[in-house]
Amino acid sequence: MSVHVGWLLRQNAARRAEVKAITSLRADATYAQLDERARRVAGRLASVGVAPGDRVLLCASNDVAFVAAYFGVLYAGAAVVPVPVVSAPAEVAFRARHANARVALVDRERRALLPDEVLALDVHDTSDDAPSLEPRDAPDDLAMILYTSGTTGVPKGAAITHASLVAHTSALVHHVLALDSDDVVLGALPLTHSFGIRMTVLAPFFAGARTVLVDRFDASLTLTLAEREGVSWLPGVPTMFDAWANTKGAPLAWLRWCLSAGAPLPAETRRRAEKRLGAEIREGYGLTEATFTTIDAPPAERTPGSVGTPVWGVEVKLAKARESDDHGEILVRGQNVMRGYLDDPSATAEAFEDGWLRTGDLGRVDADGRLFVVDRLKDLILRGGHNVYPSEVEHALVEHPAIREAAVIGRPDPHLGEEVVAVIALREGAHLELAELDAFCRDRLSKTKLPREVAIVDALPLGPSRKILRRTLRDALIAGELSPRPVPKAAEASRTDAERR
Repeated sequence: MSVHVGWLLRQNAARRAEVKAITSLRADATYAQLDERARRVAGRLASVGVAPGDRVLLCASNDVAFVAAYFGVLYAGAAVVPVPVVSAPAEVAFRARHANARVALVDRERRALLPDEVLALDVHDTSDDAPSLEPRDAPDDLAMILYTSGTTGVPKGAAITHASLVAHTSALVHHVLALDSDDVVLGALPLTHSFGIRMTVLAPFFAGARTVLVDRFDASLTLTLAEREGVSWLPGVPTMFDAWANTKGAPLAWLRWCLSAGAPLPAETRRRAEKRLGAEIREGYGLTEATFTTIDAPPAERTPGSVGTPVWGVEVKLAKARESDDHGEILVRGQNVMRGYLDDPSATAEAFEDGWLRTGDLGRVDADGRLFVVDRLKDLILRGGHNVYPSEVEHALVEHPAIREAAVIGRPDPHLGEEVVAVIALREGAHLELAELDAFCRDRLSKTKLPREVAIVDALPLGPSRKILRRTLRDALIAGELSPRPVPKAAEASRTDAERR
């Protein structure tokens, strides 16, 4: 088999043509139908000048059209640049410019997000106006570019090769997930994220299984579909499991086990969700640059607090400050690791140490090789399974004429894992309306990154090097020494004003 992600679909189309690959609320598709549609997408891309090595933006909700477009880009020899559907126009424009993407496949709802210089193709268009294309052997070519800001606030593109995606998917399916052609996987995670595309499309397709896609998360709807379609494996983030735990109904009859990742899963949420779903929930650990490094998968006995052992083909070690320490920075190498940051050799060099990726996370490993993530060396906020990079939000906040300086921290939240809190100091004599701040930020940040609480202080604490001490602020917040106020959403504030009038 060729080392090309496109062959995950082509092999099924050849061997399991009439087997259903996707079930969704909008449409279903067999492997053969999905392959034919992907080849038409590839032909359309070629007809507008997309060539091997190019990059194509993909921004659409979860459905058959998204999956066909994803594979269509790969069939054309280009790399997919997924764009979360909640992105702000500025975020989309940066990805297009940085990845040198001249073409985008989008649904109608997201067309307005694109900059004028990017050619928009309707992701739902099934016309056949050019010869269809098939995968070619290109293991070292880029298959996907996933953007992550790290701690700098400047987005970086994690460059993922075909060889990496195929090898890691194979390892996950055969050595960890144990999926086979009888499995049915629930696809409630957004396919524009690494977790979603890998675990609810690539892994099931490698196994010849079926995916049940939902275009938006609704706890009751997803569980109704899961029961109706006989879902046997369910991946999600902690906020999903919290929502499922609060949904009435009987346990799912066919569910074998669930995987939670993206943020720590609170023990109480796990207990309630397992009772509702009727299956064990295990945890995994990874990051955009090195997806699913470890998974605590059955049949191994579950170890409370652990994210499991390294996936086959992946190595983990700790960089300790002192040999006597029982914890250190988690370092990773293996087929799950990105090739580097796109067109950014300095950032790539900084991210690696003697061939090992520095995760920026603090962990420990027990005698049986199980990893425990102790804390984050980075100040990354994990809100509902989404990465929120404080400096990126801070950069947006200080553009406001009333704000002199800003720090963004995470407040523990029982539902979301963490909530985004901004601590700001105003310019002398300035006044700030929080409802106006919400509208200001919505033009610059996606919804998942918006500060939902704001504390106004006279000055922010600084260290010797004049860096803002976010940890000090977070400790003060948890200790009750800061009194943040909730940020009313702009639309809600407008309604309230209208009611007053």
